[in-house]
Amino acid sequence: MKRITVVCFVCVFSVSFAFSQNAGEYHDGGHFSKKVEYNFMQNGVYNVKSKSDIEKLFFGDFNAMAEFYFDPSSEVNPCIPSGFRIIRDSSDTYYILEIKHVSNYREAANEASTEVKKALERQIIDIPGKLMDSLPGDIFNRIFDLNENIFKNKFEMYYEELPKHFKVEIKSIPISNQFAEKMYNMMVTFINNFKAKGIPPTIFDGYSVTFRTVVDDEVWSLGIHMPNGKASLITNLCLDIISDANDGQVDESTYLSVLDNF
Repeated sequence: MKRITVVCFVCVFSVSFAFSQNAGEYHDGGHFSKKVEYNFMQNGVYNVKSKSDIEKLFFGDFNAMAEFYFDPSSEVNPCIPSGFRIIRDSSDTYYILEIKHVSNYREAANEASTEVKKALERQIIDIPGKLMDSLPGDIFNRIFDLNENIFKNKFEMYYEELPKHFKVEIKSIPISNQFAEKMYNMMVTFINNFKAKGIPPTIFDGYSVTFRTVVDDEVWSLGIHMPNGKASLITNLCLDIISDANDGQVDESTYLSVLDNF
């Protein structure tokens, strides 16, 4: 089982980040969100409100017994979102580890950037300089403010547009009952016992992870920004599982020995 490797490039819209070197000393994780909701909506469909747009792209059809989602730092390009879930096969005879990742991030980023540029060009009020000089001051200020507000939304527009261009690659691997059930029990215990401690660390940018599971009629989800402590160990295990599965080297015995320590 090897540590996952991330290739770093300059991101399309890079954002600088910094965090305290002691951020993980007294915390199980950075900023977090913990939710317990009904698994189903009133109309009988699965409740996926806690899932981000990319999570819905990965796992939006239903809530699985165990889900893990990795949202990488926005300052890395390709910022390749990835994750896995544990499900039953169609005949309900064995468990499947379903690995998902975005296979075309760089192309999608370029396409989204192009679409946002076109949208900005359509929305911006472009008036020739000579004509602008002849406009009354209040009209000039209104046009300036309008254009400025449009440009302020370019990052939000980009991140809304980006998932529309993603292609998701899926790899399905049969796994043992023992491994599936230990992963499930670990995730239930981890989400249930996760507690914030002290004051949240100062973190800008960085990666985030989400753990999700179904308990009876509830769906539990825990999102952590820059996990530390035990949360970091569990995150590393999940990232190793994704990396190994993509390399065709899933080793359940190694994962089980790690899970025995949680």
